[in-house]
Amino acid sequence: MNLITQPELPLDKNSQLLAWEESGIIAIDKAAGVLSHPNPNGKRNSRNLLLADYISEEECYEWMDPKGQTHRFYLCHRLDSPTSGIIIGSSDSETATLIKEKFANREVRKTYHAVTRFNPKAKEGHWVDRLIEKRVDGKLRVERGNGPTCKANVRFLRKKKGENHLQLIELRPSTGRTHQLRVQCMLRKIPIVGDKTYGDFSLNRKVKRESKLDRLCLHASNIEFSIRKKGQEINFTCESPLPRLIGKVFT
Repeated sequence: MNLITQPELPLDKNSQLLAWEESGIIAIDKAAGVLSHPNPNGKRNSRNLLLADYISEEECYEWMDPKGQTHRFYLCHRLDSPTSGIIIGSSDSETATLIKEKFANREVRKTYHAVTRFNPKAKEGHWVDRLIEKRVDGKLRVERGNGPTCKANVRFLRKKKGENHLQLIELRPSTGRTHQLRVQCMLRKIPIVGDKTYGDFSLNRKVKRESKLDRLCLHASNIEFSIRKKGQEINFTCESPLPRLIGKVFT
């Protein structure tokens, strides 16, 4: 990566900058509980990824530095609020458009890690499900149904010894639907620890008591893609380590 000096991003205090390249590609390590973008009113909020105004029509944050110069961060995709890890943006709209095309064409390689309940009957490999979105009491819920096809390649990495029966798994989705990985895990009876919508609530409470962990154990740990800009091929790879609190569940 070719890192360059840039104006400081007004990041959420728990998130951090991973990369800001000459090409304009920006990678941020988003903390759990942080919104990728604010609600439609666009107002600044301490839970937003950037402490800046959000322009919905252009899908970008905008702020002014101490010298009075205006800057923008164009959001290229999203992560659910409870999910931590890598989120990609750009300092210019041209690069953002190129990256968004890669996401739309499923040409971005994404890797997630999750801590789930262990189920000896669950199978790793290629998961395929058709999921639909519903509103239940005004809240979004996703379930199996006659909806879009969702795919992911999954490996079970290791199982924790002890009565909680937890495991660490790797997920590589080739589609990017809302709540996809959380629901696919739930459907195989290996809900992600800390999932307050699709999870095993009894297990969540037990893990919280023992590990002081009160978050969704799903982390976007790696991302890879290539874009062609002004005749130049740009290959981008970024990694984010598993957060300490999630790793602590296995110690």
